[in-house]
Order: sequence, then C-alpha cells, then structure tokens
Amino acid sequence: MDERQRARIRGATSLPTSAKAAVAVTDTDAATPVAWFVDAMATELCLSTSPADRRTRRQLRRLSDWATGEGLPLDREVILDPDTVERFVQVGLAGDRSRATYRAVLRRVGPLLTKRAPWELRPASVARRQVAPPYTAEEVQLLRTDALDQPTAPRRRAARALLALGLGAVLDGRWATRVASQDVTQTSSGVRVRVEEPAERSVVALADWEGELVALGETAGDEFLVGGRSLSSRRTGHLTAQLVVPTGQPPLTPARLRSSWLLTHLAAGTRLPELCRAAGLRGITVLSDLLVLVEALDDEAGAAMLRGEIR
Repeated sequence: MDERQRARIRGATSLPTSAKAAVAVTDTDAATPVAWFVDAMATELCLSTSPADRRTRRQLRRLSDWATGEGLPLDREVILDPDTVERFVQVGLAGDRSRATYRAVLRRVGPLLTKRAPWELRPASVARRQVAPPYTAEEVQLLRTDALDQPTAPRRRAARALLALGLGAVLDGRWATRVASQDVTQTSSGVRVRVEEPAERSVVALADWEGELVALGETAGDEFLVGGRSLSSRRTGHLTAQLVVPTGQPPLTPARLRSSWLLTHLAAGTRLPELCRAAGLRGITVLSDLLVLVEALDDEAGAAMLRGEIR
C-alpha cells in the first residue's frame, strides 16, 4: 500500500487533483480480495456500465469495505445478511442522505446473491385474471337466435337458460346450472333470482329478461332451469360444448354473458355498492377493466352529474 492509499483511507483531503485521480484508478483496478469479492457479485448480477449498475457496484463496494473494516469475513452470507445491511445503513452511513437508496438497493440484491441469509421471501407473483370481453348488442341478438335454432329441445332450453341467467341476472357457471324454478320469483321490485354459495344472494333481473326467466321457471318442473338435476362442477362446460355454433358466430360463454350484464349496469350508472352485491363481487377490479368500454357522457351531462344534479 503506497502513501496515497494510506492518505485516502485516513480521509486526507490535501492530495492534489492529479493524485486523487491516480488513487481513484488504483482503487478501481486494485487486485484486492474486496475488489475480487465485489467483481464476482457484479458479474453474477450481470451489471453493465450503465449509471444505475455502476451505482450498484459502488454500493456493494462501500458495504464490503465497511463490513471488513468491522472485522467481518468476505462471505456473502455474512456481509449481505439483513442485519449486516441494516447495521451498515444505520452506522456506516450515519448522516448520509442516500441511506434510503442504499437500503433499497442492498435489500433488492441481497436475496439474489445469497442462499442462506434470512431474507424474507417475496410472495410469488400471481397472474391477474383478465375479465372476459362482453358481447356487443349484435352478438347478443345472434346468440338469442342461435339458442332457438339448436337441434334438440334440451339444447334449446340450456342455451335459453344460460343466456337469461347470464345476461339477465349476472350468473355464470358458478351458479347458472343450479337455479331451480323455486329460485325465480316475481316480487313488487321485479323478478328475483336466488342463488346459493359462493356469494349467496338474491339478484334483481334486468327487465328485458324477466319474461324469459319466468317462462323458464314455469316450465322447469323439478329440474334446474338449464335442464336436468346434475350438480357436477363441469355441468356448464358440458352444456356449452354441446351447443351448435354457426360458422363465424360467437360461441356462448357464461363469463362473457356476466361481463355484458356488468357493462350494461355501468353504462346505466348503477351505484357500485348495489352492483357489486348483485354480482357477488368483493372488489371492483373486474369493473375497472370494463370502465374503458363505457361510453363517456358529453361535457354538460358529465358536469351535471359531478355537481350532484343528476342522481
């Protein structure tokens, strides 16, 4: 170690600029155990020469220099232990305005560079469920026509019931195949469809589908509205797979029927609490995905609603 290096370690500030540059080069290129240690970590992280990656390398170097100065061995499991990192931030960086940045970066790379250090595992990312696209008005009309054109009475009944329960009462495969005649009732507030778990509730049907739901209930006998008494969890898929779909026309998909019901109510301005309760929703993520499909009001009508003039 030459005099310049010793001066730098002691914190000397009287070195001329040229000497400081020489020291910087020496520090960067020095084949020391700490340098090798940091280089190995940088290689494993695939750090480049970008400003951000260079900062990460410097942060690892500063941590390593501090840790070895505290008597810790050049061991990733020790130097990048969460307690060591926190001690470095609190003590080694006392008064440093970049402490929070150091902490964030070291906490990010720590789990990537260690195997035994007790970093808390991050939960695995879960793919977000995408909402099924709703049908257009033209597609709904095609589906209604196709339902009546099915080649057998059981298929016609199944198609009619799935359409009425999905488009009229927001019921997809979790409920649609288990609605019986006694679950459809006419009340002073409209036709209601009662469903069991999950999300037991009574759904007020859209007026356009009241007649169809009542007719299906009156002719169901001791069967479900879709026909039969099967309680299989695969019943919906079995029924839709049997339906004849004309070439070039959309297949009947209960999830899309449900999205269509939701979009109808969003466009109509139905309050979210009532909408969510009727749909059996616990959150509004699905609704947020459909908002882009709701036609915007003109400026005057939108302003009136925001002022509370339209309720």
